[in-house]
Amino acid sequence: MTPAEINKTIGNIDIYLLDQLLKGRITPEMKILDAGCGEGRNLHYFIKNGYPNLYGVDPNPTAIQMLQMIAKHIPKEQFICSNIEEMPFITPVFDYIICNAVLHFSKGHAHFEQLFGQLISVLKPQGQIFIRMTSNHSMEKAISLGDGLFKLPDGSQRYLLDIEQISSMKEQYNLQLVEPLKSLYVHNQRTMTTLVFQKEQTNEMD
Repeated sequence: MTPAEINKTIGNIDIYLLDQLLKGRITPEMKILDAGCGEGRNLHYFIKNGYPNLYGVDPNPTAIQMLQMIAKHIPKEQFICSNIEEMPFITPVFDYIICNAVLHFSKGHAHFEQLFGQLISVLKPQGQIFIRMTSNHSMEKAISLGDGLFKLPDGSQRYLLDIEQISSMKEQYNLQLVEPLKSLYVHNQRTMTTLVFQKEQTNEMD
């Protein structure tokens, strides 16, 4: 199979999300949300293979319109122009949530906690969430701007996930890591960390 044929089959899906797909953690019967979906980079494979329960939110109306045109078998109302904090979902309805390269645009600790909490609130018990974002792993050269924001060596400004935050996130939201953290350090630029959490069943719902 040529690179062009591979691209036609799987699109430009994040390699770490593809890893989850290959491990069988994302299946056609699941209700899937891409939070910060853009034009659907990480949904191409699922659209091409007829997954029926795809949802996406993104604040860019042009991106949503493009995604609606591409995903012809999906009702248009399942792709919504919205910020994560203003999503119309109010109960745990999703089996799998994708949030790729989004949370590092948080405006500070409170905003990150608001976004993360909103995502977990719409995730079903036993559901999983895939997150990829910048972190402070091996980022000694990043310049702190306060409130979790940093200027990175590549010149960008990002919210960095403090690796030590993860324990408190797990405890607060009753989460477990599905597998060990994976962090990719791009020399003198940034570190991207991948987390895959599973939301545990609460005592009230047992």
